[in-house]
Amino acid sequence: MNLGALLRSAYFLGVDRVVATRSNSCPLTPIVSKASAGAMEVFDVYSTDDLQGFLKAKSAEGWEVVGTVSRPEDVEDVPVISCSEFQWDKPLIVVIGSEGEGLSLGTQQQCQRMLAIPPGRALHPGLDSLNVSVAAGILLHSICSQKRRQGD
Repeated sequence: MNLGALLRSAYFLGVDRVVATRSNSCPLTPIVSKASAGAMEVFDVYSTDDLQGFLKAKSAEGWEVVGTVSRPEDVEDVPVISCSEFQWDKPLIVVIGSEGEGLSLGTQQQCQRMLAIPPGRALHPGLDSLNVSVAAGILLHSICSQKRRQGD
């Protein structure tokens, strides 16, 4: 259900396309299509067997690759910034990890920056993250709103 909800949000917010990994995402099934309210049927959704290779190739082509993180302390050697402070000026790939596990260290290392959603309060242990589709919607809204303000 998370992938379907994420696809629906991405389509609604103006994302151009989505790439999902075959090994760490649920397959693109009629159930995912239903959860996407049909967005999967009218929106470019691709799969890859080699996410890190894909990201490395796109980075070499001039794309900025940014990852997402719920807990900034979980990131090594990549700058973490708030989604509200994020600015970009070239083609962009936003990498969203799995719920609970997040992005692997290898995938983090393909990212130039990591984005975080700042919480609105001190969080109770065990209640320190958002559902992945909700987090994706917030991040994509922040990013796509900036794009619209720039007139793109």
